[in-house]
Amino acid sequence: MIARLRLPRSSPRVRRSARAYCEADNWSFDSRYTQGKCPICGWQPEGAPNAPDWLALVNRVDWQIVGLFLLVDVLFLLGLVVANAAGLLPVGHPPLGGPSTLGGVASGVRGP
Repeated sequence: MIARLRLPRSSPRVRRSARAYCEADNWSFDSRYTQGKCPICGWQPEGAPNAPDWLALVNRVDWQIVGLFLLVDVLFLLGLVVANAAGLLPVGHPPLGGPSTLGGVASGVRGP
């Protein structure tokens, strides 16, 4: 049963070498990490990849929006912590992490 639930595997991709050699500079470089160009003279080999797959995927994400949503979440959580500490949560709701009775202690005050 579990063997049937596996996702089908994609065929392995054949990776071609991304190394290029610039004859003008006698320099060998990996074009994926230099935007597809020779870092010295700017020569661009034909058909050379200009970025690794993971970098191309990461560049598609708008990281400012992700950071903004993360900031909003953290500020909302901080607001809940402050409201809980100030006792501003709805009536009848015990403080988070506090005792469940309204008096604050389980057995009350004992007399002499």
